[in-house]
Amino acid sequence: MRVLAKQQGGKKVEKMNLGRRSFLRGIGIAGVSLALPGTAIAKAIGNNYDPGGPGSIKAAEAERYRKKMPEYFYKRISKRKGYIGTTKLEGTVVPFEDAREHAFAKFFIHGANQDFTGEWGQALKKAMDDKKKLMANFTDEQKEDEMWGGAIVMSTDQFHVNLGPGRWEQLPISKNKLELPPDEMTAKLKKVAKWFGVDVVGVCEITEELKPFFYKVGRTYGSLRGAPQKEKIVDHGREIPWPYPHKYAVVLGKLEGIYGVKTLVGPMNNATVATECSDDDVFPRYLESTIRGLGYDATGQSMNGTEDFNMIPLAVQAGLGELGRMGMLVSPWGAHIRLSVVTTNMPLVADDPIDFGLFEFCKTCKKCAENCPSEAISKDDEPKVIRGVLRYELDPIKCMTQRATTGCASCAGVCPFTKPDNVLHSAGRIIGQNPVGARVLTGLDDLFYGKSPTPRALTNKLAPWKL
Repeated sequence: MRVLAKQQGGKKVEKMNLGRRSFLRGIGIAGVSLALPGTAIAKAIGNNYDPGGPGSIKAAEAERYRKKMPEYFYKRISKRKGYIGTTKLEGTVVPFEDAREHAFAKFFIHGANQDFTGEWGQALKKAMDDKKKLMANFTDEQKEDEMWGGAIVMSTDQFHVNLGPGRWEQLPISKNKLELPPDEMTAKLKKVAKWFGVDVVGVCEITEELKPFFYKVGRTYGSLRGAPQKEKIVDHGREIPWPYPHKYAVVLGKLEGIYGVKTLVGPMNNATVATECSDDDVFPRYLESTIRGLGYDATGQSMNGTEDFNMIPLAVQAGLGELGRMGMLVSPWGAHIRLSVVTTNMPLVADDPIDFGLFEFCKTCKKCAENCPSEAISKDDEPKVIRGVLRYELDPIKCMTQRATTGCASCAGVCPFTKPDNVLHSAGRIIGQNPVGARVLTGLDDLFYGKSPTPRALTNKLAPWKL
């Protein structure tokens, strides 16, 4: 909460003109310190600032990423038994069978019903009380910021609720089927997906290895964030079949507005994350309808709480990134990535997973854990086997309580890979691929952005409601 007050109160960060674009353009990482004049170093050190200036989270985004990620940012690896990408599976993977028991599902249905019983109800009550105390000390301007941010979040959640199972009318499958070789079909489909607006696309085959990450019982409601419902919500669930009716998953990734994410907590962060999530309700429906219009069955699934599976293992298997310490997908572009999926029987070619050194990098870095306001992310030196998956521990109640209190994407915002696409950060993405380079990259990130990065201030250049 101190981070939120600091972020909304101070406006010095955005006034800095660090001038790093000019001196870093075209030089290697080794020349950074030599190229900087002393005054520029003094301004740059410890400030969570990126060259290029703030951009909006929507149509006029200033920061864009290349639609084709450079191949020197990663290497393709073969699929291996006992692994999902670089994540090792040990023993029997204990499936998460009921999507209604997911953290978001528990938190939001308790909120919708104003149910403060049980551990999730108590966590919700704590979040509401903490937020009330926090806002009691807000200025009128900060209160207005909260109102704008909250209203934008509500607008996005309407997509979540209204695109759930049974609420979206699918396009009939065309009888006029397009027949193409699978490799050509895959390449064209990916190009169309990027034309719609996603940043990265990968394909994985839905195999037995992925079965533990498919729910047996799915949800029937979306996020349900906001005001109490008129009637008590009871989610009766829905059966998810296995074998799954589709052979392939087309995984779509869209990067959140980086400047909004780097506010770390608060209304602008909330608006940035929520808006991207609702955009990801739309992209898979575009692609679903396109595939059905070409004569093949397809179903779009988004992070609205009604998907049939955990999307992260599918994204890892499809080559979009690796599993990070914070339990989210991290791509070479960063941790500020949101996912959606289209499952289909269209004949496609599956991608191989990628390795850009994240497994070893996370052992060295720990920046997400050290900057987590709720201390929900493990700071252990090594991952451990949890439910059959080698990963780091995450406390979902602590995480969700913080997110409900202030909004939060601190882990994504401080990740050293969450940076714009430019020469400097291209160098960083390369050197971070080995353990020695990981230490160098973490040290440089601490130097330029701060070991505890300063949240972005809500200036009129960043927050769309400010004049």
